[in-house]
Amino acid sequence: MKYKLVAFDVDGTLVDEIVYIWPLLHKGLGADPEKVESASRRFYSGEITFRQWAEYDTGLWIEREATRDRILEIISGLKPMPGSLETLNELKQRGFKLAAISGGLDIVMEKIIPESRTLFSHMLINRLIFDEYGRLTGLEPNDYGDDGSKDIGLKLIAEKEGISMEECVFIGDSVNDMSIMKAAGLGIGFMPHKKLETVCDVVIKKKDLREILRHL
Repeated sequence: MKYKLVAFDVDGTLVDEIVYIWPLLHKGLGADPEKVESASRRFYSGEITFRQWAEYDTGLWIEREATRDRILEIISGLKPMPGSLETLNELKQRGFKLAAISGGLDIVMEKIIPESRTLFSHMLINRLIFDEYGRLTGLEPNDYGDDGSKDIGLKLIAEKEGISMEECVFIGDSVNDMSIMKAAGLGIGFMPHKKLETVCDVVIKKKDLREILRHL
């Protein structure tokens, strides 16, 4: 096969609709809006890293006594993208290694694709930590760099698999996917932002993830 690994964005790609998990949980858990906005400004101005931003925001949820059950209740409306499970199973059967690379949260993957731990060889995504009573106690950040650059994550996975970046495929939809889209051997924009379209090798505008299969 020309390609050996297929990596996916999560929000807006594996998850139906562009619903970003961080603001969804900020609103649902009642995090202080001024603190949320302040942390966002500090990240985008370069004062703090993505990792520090993620850890700070998680701290806001801990202040609100967040629990696993409450978070699952807030994200209960999230659904997998049409055709996602069929696509993942087909790619797995064809012999591709699968990866998820996201600045989101592992609990979303558990919710929309319960089989994710067996389907994906690599999941670079922030992991929420809960105690034995289900109370949120912290965050284990994704391990692809303080600045949250997804292309770094893809390079790490490629090195672990002993393959080249040219043998990697990335599928995403957002402007923050631009660097990884350009770095992959094949970049597929799935219902992408117009700016992202400028760096995609393939653009898919039909809301069915199975559409990617014919390009692999």
